[in-house]
Amino acid sequence: MKRLKIVEQIIIVLVAAVLIPLVTIGFIISNVSQQSMRNELATSANLISNFVSNAIEGYVNFAQSELNEAATNIRYIPKAEEKTHYFKKIESKKNIFENLSIVEKNRLPKKDNLLNATKLALYSPIDKDKEYYLLAQIDINIIDKIIGKEETKGRNVYVFDTTTKNLIATNAPETKAQDIISDLKFDDDTTTKIFGNKKNTPKAFSKIENLNWFVVVDTTKKITASTITKARFRIILSLSIAALTIFIIVGLYTSYLYLNIRQLFKGITAISKGNYDKKIHLIKSMFTPHEIVFLAKEFNYMAGKINVSYKDLRKKNKKLQKLNEYRDNLVSATSHEFRTPLTSIIGYSSRLLRQDIEIDNETKIQSLKIIKQQAQRLSNMVEDLLVIPELESLSLKYNIQETDLSETLSRSVEYLNNDDVKFNLNIAQNLNYVWADDYRVEQILINLLDNAKKYSLNNAPIDVKAFNDGNIPIIQITNQCEKIDKEFKTKLFEKFIRVDSNLTRTTRGTGLGLYIVKGLCDAMKIKIDLNCDENFTISLRFEDYVQ
Repeated sequence: MKRLKIVEQIIIVLVAAVLIPLVTIGFIISNVSQQSMRNELATSANLISNFVSNAIEGYVNFAQSELNEAATNIRYIPKAEEKTHYFKKIESKKNIFENLSIVEKNRLPKKDNLLNATKLALYSPIDKDKEYYLLAQIDINIIDKIIGKEETKGRNVYVFDTTTKNLIATNAPETKAQDIISDLKFDDDTTTKIFGNKKNTPKAFSKIENLNWFVVVDTTKKITASTITKARFRIILSLSIAALTIFIIVGLYTSYLYLNIRQLFKGITAISKGNYDKKIHLIKSMFTPHEIVFLAKEFNYMAGKINVSYKDLRKKNKKLQKLNEYRDNLVSATSHEFRTPLTSIIGYSSRLLRQDIEIDNETKIQSLKIIKQQAQRLSNMVEDLLVIPELESLSLKYNIQETDLSETLSRSVEYLNNDDVKFNLNIAQNLNYVWADDYRVEQILINLLDNAKKYSLNNAPIDVKAFNDGNIPIIQITNQCEKIDKEFKTKLFEKFIRVDSNLTRTTRGTGLGLYIVKGLCDAMKIKIDLNCDENFTISLRFEDYVQ
């Protein structure tokens, strides 16, 4: 099963916890609002129908009362001319009636003929026997004024005759009147009613009892759109804005949180790949969770510890590798270097101990010299091996005393002088004394002289000079050898370094001589200088050792 990412999980949670509830709530609120607005539309339609019917009925009742008053007054006017004058006066003063006249009972309009195209007939009895009536006409346009008032604005109002279902007045297109009548079903006892096939466009019915009329108020689609549809749109818009706001806020926070979590992922990946220098850099603000800050802090602390341990381990590994290499080189070098003098010592000693041959004194002396020479060589190699740990641990011990460099140099040259290579020794008579460790200085000189002897080209003489530069004693050793590349100049003082040349293939050595010289000079602050441009020259300056 695929593992979902945090962002994908948050989206699912938002849809399940926010979007679905919002849609459900929106549906419920929309239905409740629609039902409420539908009831409100029905109620307002009913109120308007009652208002129109009451207004028409009130106006007709008022006109009837005025007509009754005029009928009573007319009884006391005997002359016809005076009656005609009175009718004109009432018509002009009241501004209600038209065509006032006195008619006999049998000439009154029938019930279903009260209305013609534009007039409504009213009458009132004049005499007690009700043989004569005062007949008046009312302009039907007055009803248009009533149904056109502000209270009916936005609604279609129809006034019908109850018996004939004929349209009396309306503020809407007359073509829709037939649809209203086809939808209307009522009993004779019904006075008010809400009807209609469409829920969101209710119609209200109200009777005008004294006129045998009824009023119908129709809710138009425009009213529905401005109430139910608009309310539904506002609800949906509000919920959509709320949902969008939630998604934006959560999205911003999630992206902000995800960036920090990605930093954790990158840090963990870097550590897993061996990059222990990797640090987590969070985008910190008041919205950064404490847990993530804590994890990043602890991770960086852990990575730092691991990095330190790793670097320490690498250093130790390198040191172990160097030790292993040093051990291998040392074993290889010493096994070869020790074998030659030991072989010579054993060989010449065995010859001197033989009883079956007679050896002359000169041969004995020569053999003993060789044994001594090889024994001294072994002693020098042992001294070199013993001084290396002291140099590397910076625990070299030396005894400072007044030292005659000319004597120390002469002794060192005499120690290595033989018939193979000649040393040209030139010591200034006034060479200054120094305060130094005579034994360590001799060890330096023997190593330098032995190195010059080994690599002297064609056994050429070696020049050894000792002189004062001002008051600073200088010892300079020069020998002819094959040209050394500059890239090896700095490596000559390292352990087990031997320049690859024809001489190194035939000349034995441990490769530790110059390394020991450099270590002893650094320890005792003797300045050593190397020049290999033409001949190989090493100079020792005893600046810090002058008396």
